[in-house]
Amino acid sequence: MVINVYTLVMLFIGFLSLFLGGFLFYATFRILLSFEPIAALETKSKFEQKGYLIFLMACVILSVRMLAWPWFYFMLQSFVSEVPGAMCMFGVTQILPSTVTFLQIIKPISFFIMGEWLLCYYVDKSIPTTPLAKRNLLFLLIVCGVLLADSITDISYVLRMKPLMSVSCCATFFDVPLRPSAMIPQAIFGRHIQKILLVVYYLVNLILIALLFVPLSKKWLSWSPFTKGIILSGQAVTGIINIPVVIYAFIENIVPSLMQLPYHHCIYCFMGNGLVPDAPVMLGLFVMGTFAIGWMGILRLLCRNTEAIPVAERLLGKINSLSAFCLLASVIMVTIHLIFA
Repeated sequence: MVINVYTLVMLFIGFLSLFLGGFLFYATFRILLSFEPIAALETKSKFEQKGYLIFLMACVILSVRMLAWPWFYFMLQSFVSEVPGAMCMFGVTQILPSTVTFLQIIKPISFFIMGEWLLCYYVDKSIPTTPLAKRNLLFLLIVCGVLLADSITDISYVLRMKPLMSVSCCATFFDVPLRPSAMIPQAIFGRHIQKILLVVYYLVNLILIALLFVPLSKKWLSWSPFTKGIILSGQAVTGIINIPVVIYAFIENIVPSLMQLPYHHCIYCFMGNGLVPDAPVMLGLFVMGTFAIGWMGILRLLCRNTEAIPVAERLLGKINSLSAFCLLASVIMVTIHLIFA
């Protein structure tokens, strides 16, 4: 085990999340079993008190737990100097690779569903009748399950992390000619892949940002449900398409250009070597903008056919603005760097 401030904080968050998450799962399951939509006044009062405490604890623990995703990469960066042969975080990921891969998959999933639950709870508590209470409890069980899996893996990784082996350089993975991020786009677009990828990056992002700005117009309320459905579906579909486009464009074009290393495509070097200090902000804005689109879609689904729709629509407007701002800011930051690179 490597002992530094990052591992100690991660262990503290992990054990705290494990203890509180286990209790939260148990308490949520108990209250869900006794849940009654129509109950006597006294019973309803007791349920509201228990529910309030559970939801309050959930808000605290989930808000703290969402910070574990960026902190995980800070921790990996702190291991670089400890691992023989590691030039960036990629070298660190080669120690306990299965565990690191699992963590890199489950952490964005955890961040996404925890953020979604917090938004759903905000809508529910804004309405006196709490029409989403049961849905929030069921959703919270799923959130707790993911939280516990993430916390247990965090603790296991920190305790088992022993840099006793020499690892290979990131260039052996990201810079080889037959790397998937180069071969797949090249098979689709041909030789001039980098220029085409950059054009596709701007085209898809600008279309998505335009679709996000449409609901912010004053005429949006007067549009027909069918037209609104097309716009909202377009947001979701374009948002999904934008994910692989941005990933490939960054790895194959933007990362080497911004680092001024034309043949180096390592996303870990881009985030952690300091050549582009605001790289984490750039990627973080893209992630938040993309997640916000998903949050809007699920929130609409959960609030459908309930009295929570008016409150949800107001919140959806704010999330929509957040998504548009984050994606636009990310594209502007990339553009400024490319101009002055």
